[in-house]
Amino acid sequence: SSGINAEYGVAVLFIQWEEEGTPLIPTPPKIPILKNRRLLALLGTVFCLGMCHNMIQNFLLWYIEDIDGSHICMGIVVLTEHLSEIPFFFFGEYAIKIFGHTRLIASACIVYAFRFLSYSIISKPWLIVPFEIGNGVTLALMWASAASYVCLVTPQKHQATTLGLLGGLHFQLGHFLSAILAGEFITHAGFKAAWWIYATFILGIGALYVTADTLLPKIENYEELEGDNVGKPKPTESVGDETSVTVEQPTSSVAATGQAAPTTDTTEPPPPAVAEENQP
Repeated sequence: SSGINAEYGVAVLFIQWEEEGTPLIPTPPKIPILKNRRLLALLGTVFCLGMCHNMIQNFLLWYIEDIDGSHICMGIVVLTEHLSEIPFFFFGEYAIKIFGHTRLIASACIVYAFRFLSYSIISKPWLIVPFEIGNGVTLALMWASAASYVCLVTPQKHQATTLGLLGGLHFQLGHFLSAILAGEFITHAGFKAAWWIYATFILGIGALYVTADTLLPKIENYEELEGDNVGKPKPTESVGDETSVTVEQPTSSVAATGQAAPTTDTTEPPPPAVAEENQP
């Protein structure tokens, strides 16, 4: 019991006691990103792409073993996947400028479907290696595009939260759900049927994302998504107030009363005329 009391005493030191009159249950924070439906469409698509990523990460090597692939082949497959990400991460910024975020996300869906369909018809394990170059598009290029889009459409103070949500949906929740569903598909229908199911699924998700991104209205000023600013008129700001600088000239008290200030003649008088020596 003494140990429990000691732990309790240490824990009390770190408790932040609420001041009198303040609620013990904090007010839930406002989440302006939930008002951006275009961003919600991206988050849902990235979640589904995470399911596809888990399908390959967890079950591709198992499939290679089922078609009599060696451990060396498995290692080459994994090595090709990771090496393919390097150039796509490096040139991701240029690809975003050329093709745009929506096309790159849609291309990741198409490449995933192509890889799944290829796995379903391949009978020799070494033929899988060339298709793993597509991992640069489905993971590296997709992630660079999604993260860039999130930073573009999210207010600065919410960017860290939104990026954390993006990573959680793709690498955590998407992987968790896919590990359960894919295992059930493979157990009851087999690998080839599971590849076809995932290919059809991600093609449909890509089509839905492109449609939603095209039809949903674009937001010109994403700062307006803040909870306190929605529905309020924007303050008018004049350009001259930001760029021009007014310099006040000192005025005398005489000028303030409306009288003209006396002026002093600073010009020198003309020199006296020199008398002529030869006068008539």
